[in-house]
Amino acid sequence: MEAPRGQKREFSIILAVILVVASLSAGALTGYWAGSSSTSSQINDLQDQLSAIQEQINDIQLESAATTRNQSDVLEMIDALQGQLSSVGEQINSLQASNQDINEIMQEVNSLQSQLSMLQEQINSIQASVSITYLLGENVSLSQLFEQVRESVVVIQALVRQTSGFVIRQGSGFIHNYSGQMIILTNNHVIDNAININVTFSNGNRYAASLSGTNPNADVAVLTTNAPQNEYKPLIIVSSFTLKVGDPVIVVGTPYGLAGSMSNGIISALNRTITIDQITIINIIQTTAPLNPGNSGGPVMNYQGQVVGMATAIIQESQGIGLAIPSDTILQNIIEIMN
Repeated sequence: MEAPRGQKREFSIILAVILVVASLSAGALTGYWAGSSSTSSQINDLQDQLSAIQEQINDIQLESAATTRNQSDVLEMIDALQGQLSSVGEQINSLQASNQDINEIMQEVNSLQSQLSMLQEQINSIQASVSITYLLGENVSLSQLFEQVRESVVVIQALVRQTSGFVIRQGSGFIHNYSGQMIILTNNHVIDNAININVTFSNGNRYAASLSGTNPNADVAVLTTNAPQNEYKPLIIVSSFTLKVGDPVIVVGTPYGLAGSMSNGIISALNRTITIDQITIINIIQTTAPLNPGNSGGPVMNYQGQVVGMATAIIQESQGIGLAIPSDTILQNIIEIMN
């Protein structure tokens, strides 16, 4: 029995709609499969890169344990690994941004981020344990050294309320890359009881700072800012364990508000004990590099531009006696504060 012409036409329209929907669904599935396949390929590639970096780290650790490898060679290898980790980190962030609604892929991306953090910690550990050797006769250009580190040192200004009114307390600080996060280190006594903190970079740009944490007993504080990434020029912090009396050092900071000032000296004593505001701090480094009010929180560096301490105090009416917190104490406090 033949269907009426109107029913035929209605059936044809329904059939056409079904075909269109099926075609679109097939296209969407094909696109999803292609995108998922591409993402899986990227994840596999990133895992391979992280595995390769892990192997390189293992090689460095084995060689360091078995030989007395040249320090500059190790640092070059560490810098190369830092660059590789940074590249992988950017790729992981890109994957995360483009796959926010896919649970299975996000789990793999989160796993990659965990591996990345673990490898970064291993690199930081190697970096901190590299033995430092100083030679008084080495050919060092202090002017070149200053140019190398000056953009890493900042001015800290803290607005503090006192009984007599508001005052601005000024000190120094320096930039450090902690597991991919840019932080600014300074003394606790520079920002203690501040109601507002500003950080000024060497180019004159100023940003509001937030206090991530502090340890008054070690006189260490960690700040962060919303400055763009290109503002940050981080310094490497190395272990102070191998410092010896006589090792040369420089200090860069803001004495009496004079930003970008450098002084030069040697380690004149180790394991000093000082008391600041009724808080006793041990294992302090003594240096002949001149320190003045405003230097507090600035980096004390070796002749390779690596941080071995943080300027923290002076002895009143003394000449050539500056005091600094050792870098091992700084590294320990960064981990405690940031975690």
